Amino acid sequence: MIVGENTCDGKKKAYESLGHLVKNLYVMDLPQVKSDHGRALLKTEYHRFKTAVEALTGVVITFESLKQAIQTVNAKRAAIHRLSMLRKADPAPISGLDALLANQVFFYDNPARFTDSVNKICDELEKRIAEKNGVFPEKTPRILISGCPQAVPNWKLPFIVETSGAVIVGEESCVGERGTRNLTDASGKTVDEMMEAIVDRYYQVDCAIFTPNPQRLEHIQEMAAAYKADGVIHYGLQFCQPYLMESIPVEKALEEKNIPTLRIETDYSMEDVGQLKTRIEAFVEQLR
Repeated sequence: MIVGENTCDGKKKAYESLGHLVKNLYVMDLPQVKSDHGRALLKTEYHRFKTAVEALTGVVITFESLKQAIQTVNAKRAAIHRLSMLRKADPAPISGLDALLANQVFFYDNPARFTDSVNKICDELEKRIAEKNGVFPEKTPRILISGCPQAVPNWKLPFIVETSGAVIVGEESCVGERGTRNLTDASGKTVDEMMEAIVDRYYQVDCAIFTPNPQRLEHIQEMAAAYKADGVIHYGLQFCQPYLMESIPVEKALEEKNIPTLRIETDYSMEDVGQLKTRIEAFVEQLR
């Protein structure tokens, strides 16, 4: 805790110190090329982040606390990934919009409570699958969404898709499988070993900020096959340039596999809902 005298000057110094800590905590230099140099940079920044967190909170990160944190987050990722795997069933046991809401809450809720809640949902979905009880009829056109993350309160695209005769069965995005499919190795015996495992885990992420990024193209193709997707909608937000730039190579890679693809560029507003619905309905009709 930062302590200053109960004077304007003391408070000013305290806020300046806090501001310095926060600035050092959140301004991180992250790699954009996957190389030995890029990994070394990521490792350096994670250690700097660890030091800044300790300075800001006054709490030292120990072997025990870091191991427990890794196990807690791994359990949370495993639960939401379990939910994702159940969406492979036909008929789909859960709508894409409901699954997206769970993926969005992933970033906000208490980890233990979230893990327990999602596993309960998965128990119910397994019963639905066993009973062939889907939220959409069997053989409904299945859509994989690829591209930009859809953060709260961005529910425009799934609403349009699932009121146009299709069901969303997966999301290739940070609010989706990209953020949950890989767990962190918790077998390390020291803080440094576990920090290495954290670096390894996050270095597998195939975000569009990386160049070149062939792993992402491969992942989309793998997801389309695994989730039995009839088509892919590549979703780009107007202010998110990396995904807009990757939309063309993604479309070409999917065309090579004969996977129908629709590229959409939009924003958070509702002004283009009519236009998007017309395009998506035509795409769904093509998939039929």
